[in-house]
Amino acid sequence: MNAAYQLRQVAVITGFEARRKVLSWRMLFPMLCAAIICVLAYSNGSGAASGLDGTEASNEILRPFVASASLVLAISATVMSTESLSEEFERRSGYITFTKPLSRNVLFAGKFLSGFLPSVVVLAFYYAVTYIACFTVVGDVPGRAFTAVPLALLYLVAVTGVCMLFSSLAPRGSMAMMVAFLLLVVLQIFMQNVGFDSEPWYSIGYESGILGDYVLGNQTEFMMDAAGNLYTSDYVPDLGISCAVMSAYAIISTAFAAFVFRYRNM
Repeated sequence: MNAAYQLRQVAVITGFEARRKVLSWRMLFPMLCAAIICVLAYSNGSGAASGLDGTEASNEILRPFVASASLVLAISATVMSTESLSEEFERRSGYITFTKPLSRNVLFAGKFLSGFLPSVVVLAFYYAVTYIACFTVVGDVPGRAFTAVPLALLYLVAVTGVCMLFSSLAPRGSMAMMVAFLLLVVLQIFMQNVGFDSEPWYSIGYESGILGDYVLGNQTEFMMDAAGNLYTSDYVPDLGISCAVMSAYAIISTAFAAFVFRYRNM
C-alpha cells in the first residue's frame, strides 16, 4: 500500500470514529465539564479582579481559568481516547476489521486522531471563553495568555498518548477509563495542591501546571535556612523542562501503545 492510500484510510477512520464520538455522550460530557468550570472560574476571577487594573486585573481573572485548563483536557482525553483500542478487542470487532486490507498502524493512527481532534474542539471552546471573559472584565487580553494554547496542545498530545496506552493494555474499556481517570485527573489535582521536598519534574500531573504558571509568570521561590542552604516546598514547573517531559510522555506512550496494539492477540 502506498502512502497516499494509507493516508486516505487514516482520514476515513478518523472521520468515522470522530463523528461517532462527537454525536455521543463522549463529546457532551467534557463540553459540559468545560462549561461548568468556566462558570466557576469566571465567578471566582471576576470577583478577585474587581477594583484592580492592568496586569494585576488580567492575572486575577485568568488565574482560575488557566489553572483549571489541564483538568479539562485530562477529562476530555480520558473520555475520548481510553476506549478507542480496547473496544476493538472487547467487542471482537477486530476479527472483522483486521481481515480487511488495513494495517493495525493505520487503524491506530485513525483511532488516535479521532480521540485527539474532538479534544482540540474542547480546548478551543475553553480558551475562547477564557479570552472572552478576560476581555469582558479587563478590556484587554495580555499576549502572554495566548502562549497557553501551544502548551495546552502539547499537553493534550501527551495525555492522549497515555490514554491510548491504557486502552491498548486494558482488557476492557471501562477499566482503561477508570485507571486513566485516577492517574490523570485525581493524581493531577493531588500533585498541584501539595508541597514536595524535591521537585517531581518527572510527573506529567506536576508539569501540567505550566499551562497556568507560565501565563501568570509564576516561578519557584527559594528561601534560606540558618545554615545558608536554599529550600522550598512550593515548586513551580520550568517551561523548558515541562515541554521536554510532556514531549517524552507523548512520544514514548504513543509509540508503546502502537507497538502493543500491533502485536496484541485478539
